[in-house]
Amino acid sequence: MRSLAFLPLAALGLFAVHCGGSPYVGVGPDAAPPDPPADGGDAGPENPDAEGATTASKVDVLLVVDDSASMSDKAEILAGSIGRLARKVAPTGDVHLGVISTSLGGMGGDVCGANDAHDGRAHLRNTEAGGAVVPAAKDGFLRFGGALGTDDVDAFVRDAEAIVRGIGQSGCGLEAQLESAYRFLVQPDPWQSITRDEKNRGAYAGVDEVLLKQRAAFLRPDSLVVVVLLSDEDDSSADPRAVGGQGWAFMTKQFPGSNVFRADGKTTTAPRATSACATNPGSADCDSCALAASKDDPECKKNGGFYGPNEESLNVRFFDMKRRFGVDPQFPLARYTGGFTKVGVPNRDGEHLIVDGVMTPYLGATDCTNPLFASSLPTSANQDLCSLPRGPRGKELVLFAVIGGVPESLVAGTIDWTKILGASPETYDRTGVDPHMIPSVTPRDGVPPPAPRGDNGDPVYPVGRDWDTASEDLQYACTFALPAPRTCTLADPSCDCAGPQAPPLCGAAEGVQLRGKAYPSIRQLRVAKALGDRGLVSSICPRDVTSGYAGTMAALGDRIAPRLVMRK
Repeated sequence: MRSLAFLPLAALGLFAVHCGGSPYVGVGPDAAPPDPPADGGDAGPENPDAEGATTASKVDVLLVVDDSASMSDKAEILAGSIGRLARKVAPTGDVHLGVISTSLGGMGGDVCGANDAHDGRAHLRNTEAGGAVVPAAKDGFLRFGGALGTDDVDAFVRDAEAIVRGIGQSGCGLEAQLESAYRFLVQPDPWQSITRDEKNRGAYAGVDEVLLKQRAAFLRPDSLVVVVLLSDEDDSSADPRAVGGQGWAFMTKQFPGSNVFRADGKTTTAPRATSACATNPGSADCDSCALAASKDDPECKKNGGFYGPNEESLNVRFFDMKRRFGVDPQFPLARYTGGFTKVGVPNRDGEHLIVDGVMTPYLGATDCTNPLFASSLPTSANQDLCSLPRGPRGKELVLFAVIGGVPESLVAGTIDWTKILGASPETYDRTGVDPHMIPSVTPRDGVPPPAPRGDNGDPVYPVGRDWDTASEDLQYACTFALPAPRTCTLADPSCDCAGPQAPPLCGAAEGVQLRGKAYPSIRQLRVAKALGDRGLVSSICPRDVTSGYAGTMAALGDRIAPRLVMRK
């Protein structure tokens, strides 16, 4: 519960000087308990799991599709595979299928603008690639069977494929995979916009009534809910009110208070972490150099406490945040596991409190009924958004499938989670982890080293080899052969082989891409693991691009089957 020193001092009328001459404003580390670990539990009275119905005769499928650059190849594979899932659930005779993107804008920062492409607000998407509305989804989502849906399963599949392809890849590059799903299904009072209060702390404004109406129409109280998340990156958005209300700063191009410009001359770097963070991020001595109390730490004497011009890229900010920055501004993962499991969830006021003028860490109060487990849902901000009547759905009727950055060999058969996440990700212990699941800007031990362009390494390895990222990109978790070579140009940021760099994706000639890629999807995978048999994980890098994600859809179908009551 600390206020960091990176607020714009002139705007605040505050001034404090670090011994090295850099401005810091903050509350000492003993002012409040430290921020909780990523999987910190809910605060307050016991919050029971949602017990109730374990079978359903209706299915609500929500596809959460990453719409950032480089995702078109994976979205195309999903489009070609979704029919297998649709045909599995169609015999219930009552299916809703909706699609949302992973773009939620800048979360109070300016990295991604407040336009429709960068801020999808978790609204349902219903357009095809050309921008035209798919007629069967004029209400935002597709229906099969029931009173209003089609009985033509082939048409249902074609429309689903068209909407997935229509997602595109021009969305926000700091993806909010988990928060987008949570916002659509769980958040009792989804914000209309994110602003800042008089102390420059993140603040929510308004209620998104469009989302309320879409949720109420899409989500039935007695359905099986299946969330399928497709993304080639880790969850990468901030809680705007984390770290004393200044989590939004990690979503800005120019980090407040930083005068250390990168080579582009337009963006600045974030504060460093104290020395202890490098070896023990869970240590009480691991903190941010933005705190005045950290001023004498050796790391905090470098560049006035900020990273150097070539040490911290905005493109790869959201990995190992506690180790690299001393604080983690992301929502704790308990928010999402609880959202898929618990009867109670926080409204916006229950996420953080202001105590003695200082915003607390995330508390996750449980005063509101979880919309996922309610019998009726509000459609207007004028209605009660919190005290909703409890519905029949139990937690067993909420499934979460991750198609993400993980080698296929690690998720085939019985899963050894230590190889995927390490011995204890909650305490930052990576002992036993497969090297391909280590997010890193530098080559990793245990992975073949960099090689010249066109030499993509031995395909027996999930990525072939590592490469020289110049600290501007992460090493990959997995790669896969594209169905056909792709021609790249410098004008297309979604292509990885336009310039002289040599990732293990390119042909020998400049401008030819042969392989697709994905980065370790750590946070999504941790949520899936926590959900037990309600979570399913698979690789976004298919072994056979022709078969695509057919195996994933078949496995998901097997997980769904015992929970369904089929139409006779």
